[in-house]
Amino acid sequence: LAGKLDPAPRRVNREHAGAAAKEYAHLTPTIDFRFRSDKRVSRREAEQDLDELEWILENRYSYLRRKGVDYRAALDTIRASVGKATTRGALALKLKKLIALFGDPHSSVRDPTLRRMSPGRLPFLLARTEDGLAAFKADRSGFLDANHPFLVGMDGVALEVWFETADPIVAKGSPQYIRRERMRALRYVQYLRRELGREQSNSIRVELASADGRDRTALDLRLSRTPPRERAWPPTKSGILTGNIGYLRIPRVMSDDPKFLAHLRATMKEFRRTDGLIIDIRGNGGGSRAPLRVLFPYFMSDDDPPAVLNIAAYRLGHRKGILDARWLYPVGWEGWTAAEREVIERARERFHPDWRLPAGEFSEWHYFVVGPSREGGSYHYDRPVVILMGTENGSACDIFLGAFKGWRNVKLIGAPSSGCSGRYQTYRLRNSHIKITLSSMASFRANGKLYDGCGIAPDLPLGPIPTDFIGKTDSILDAAIKELGE
Repeated sequence: LAGKLDPAPRRVNREHAGAAAKEYAHLTPTIDFRFRSDKRVSRREAEQDLDELEWILENRYSYLRRKGVDYRAALDTIRASVGKATTRGALALKLKKLIALFGDPHSSVRDPTLRRMSPGRLPFLLARTEDGLAAFKADRSGFLDANHPFLVGMDGVALEVWFETADPIVAKGSPQYIRRERMRALRYVQYLRRELGREQSNSIRVELASADGRDRTALDLRLSRTPPRERAWPPTKSGILTGNIGYLRIPRVMSDDPKFLAHLRATMKEFRRTDGLIIDIRGNGGGSRAPLRVLFPYFMSDDDPPAVLNIAAYRLGHRKGILDARWLYPVGWEGWTAAEREVIERARERFHPDWRLPAGEFSEWHYFVVGPSREGGSYHYDRPVVILMGTENGSACDIFLGAFKGWRNVKLIGAPSSGCSGRYQTYRLRNSHIKITLSSMASFRANGKLYDGCGIAPDLPLGPIPTDFIGKTDSILDAAIKELGE
């Protein structure tokens, strides 16, 4: 079923409740997006898709039982809310709210219909700071209002009400992930208006406050047809900073492109004689573990044993080798060296996961191990290192941060990472063609802490200030430079 239609779809066959469960009443309202190309789905087709999704959840989803969600009651609630027919978009929204209950950021409904559920987006960007929600122009040339940098309401409705309205479509993950996604959900302002029972409009009134909160103003803005294009942030490029400090910027994505990996090696060669190093992954949402495999050995001496950086198991029903692309292998894998086998055995003895996997549903444990480099030109960087991080970091970035957390000479500065590492797989329901992603593995740090729903805490918690987002300051980078200079 992963990524393509199965010629013989498998569905559950059980007696269904005939009414909605009170606990899942938020799944019953039907919002029809009303665009012409939206596929019509009959009640029978919707019921079959719900039974198919239930089979997928029960046989493929790794985090099905972690939060104690009564998924059968939730699915039956959706079933009871479908009339004679529905639309793909309306059903997709209900399923998005359902999947959000499991608290897994990698699992969601990522259907094209949902990108059209809000015809009109906020024409500006938002960023959370310790003092409030900063509102600034899409090109980062300044705040919406120079004297009133913080958004406090829209359409005469307080921000907290908008956030509560968005809650059903936000995965119940880590607290920092929820805060970020509540903010990001504001871009779907037209959809949220419908949930609030408010009229649609091509414009919006935004209420802004001064830094001290005493003075307020309002602006009437026209909604944008498309989301504002975000520029890379922060824009600083890799190089040697004042004070002989190396600065390695890894923006956007952890790429496994050979040219990018060669660039990392060349940059580390340039930094060999520096007195300290800053690795900046702020704004990076994840990608490949390849950059970690390239960089981590630079911070290991020749005498260091290999390090176990991730322990995971996949949900049975998936193909063997599904974790190979994450360099996760079972203890019996023939590719381990004697030194790697030794550290794996020690890790197995100490490993006590903080979530006990349901019996009979998962593979044996798999291990991600990195050791000192044997490549020519490699060396041991033994000077102080600071890694800059933020809540947008997840997936491969979570693994990256988890690897360096507690490593000698390394300090993490910034905001906690989002917490997601589930190796999602993609499914498409047969009748409605709704696209769904679901995690296939349970992923832990070597100390037993789950990545999903937790994330990595910084050693020095530090949030950005508003002027960081418009290019006037970079307070977190300044703090890292000060840390290395002390």
